[in-house]
Amino acid sequence: MSEAFGDVLPPAACRDEATLKRFVQEKISPNAWPIHAPALKRRILEDGLDLGAARGFHMDLGAMERLIRAVYARSRRVELLLGIDNAFHRSLHNHEVLLRLLLLEWPEDRTPPEAMRNAAMRVYPTLDEITEVLLSALAGLLEAGVTPAVLARDVLAALGHDYGHSGGTDRLGPDGVPAPLTHEEMAEKHVAPVGLAHGMPPALVLESMAGIRATTFHARPGRDRIQAASAFERMLTVADVMGCALPAHLWLTHVGAPVLAEKLPMWRRRLVQIPEEIARIDARLGALPEADARRAELRAERDALVAEDGRIIKHLEEWFRSERGFFVFIESSRLGVVPRARELWGETLRDKIALMERVLERRDLLEPLVAGGFALLEDYARVLANADDLEVVVKGRALDGPVREILAMFLPG
Repeated sequence: MSEAFGDVLPPAACRDEATLKRFVQEKISPNAWPIHAPALKRRILEDGLDLGAARGFHMDLGAMERLIRAVYARSRRVELLLGIDNAFHRSLHNHEVLLRLLLLEWPEDRTPPEAMRNAAMRVYPTLDEITEVLLSALAGLLEAGVTPAVLARDVLAALGHDYGHSGGTDRLGPDGVPAPLTHEEMAEKHVAPVGLAHGMPPALVLESMAGIRATTFHARPGRDRIQAASAFERMLTVADVMGCALPAHLWLTHVGAPVLAEKLPMWRRRLVQIPEEIARIDARLGALPEADARRAELRAERDALVAEDGRIIKHLEEWFRSERGFFVFIESSRLGVVPRARELWGETLRDKIALMERVLERRDLLEPLVAGGFALLEDYARVLANADDLEVVVKGRALDGPVREILAMFLPG
């Protein structure tokens, strides 16, 4: 029983799977189990778990910089191997999330420096540029009394949370079947050894891994939806989604359109598959007697397919409406659960909701675009995702005039 060991679980006790699971879930986080990294599991079986060692862990600023650069180097190799070239899931996205997380770590009785707040509203083109900002923020937090253990945990979790993210809501094979591990579980498997290599105690690495898992937004069929279980996990989940707080033109090219571009291939595949699957179910229903018990199961499958089809965005107006709904959800349901989040980002999020409402009011521009359907949506995402300058897109000819007129509403001033 975990209570019998206090804050230490000896190696011998860790070898009992049930005891280890209970200790990890009760003392660290429900989201720290199961343990997907073999190297982390081996270290736990060799050394046990010591919560005191985790809380007292020391890492100086130089070691934090080495950790930042080590995670980036590994993540960049995976990025190149997988061909990831999407602003929202390139490795530097993780560094932007870390910067927002560090803002949330600022002591509640102090005001975060204005320069740090402004720094989180930018997009950084290189590792060196954002690392300089991160080190300044980390130094300020250390001076303000935040412990090195907390900051080391934050660095590992934030920089690893989208490690090797290949796009879409889940890791799928070419046939659309989910891979054995989700994006977040695969990240845990590869990021945990980096923390160990930089001297982090296993219990602190586990806390970081729980943060990574808590950022899971997509619930696989048959699995319970993952909920953040600690203040740290709630802060990381908010820091992850607050790319939507960037200025409108940066959000559009750095978050909104890149996320859309990731989803479109899966949606295009499902737009073909779903009608075929429904037709097969209808044929089976037509061949079964009305009293056959199998009809209820088939109808439930059909209803699930119809619901899935309804969630697929099929034209540009639906996308703007969906993004407005997402902003409203974040503003109403996420900001309030983390101290200071609303103070930092509430106003800019409300401004973005108002902007989306102004876009949706432009019926003269949107209605003709509906006829462009999914193909126009694909062109829009292709042109905008990772565009260096929205103004260049607006002045160019890669998109139709009505689309460019809408996009002009996102330009500064």
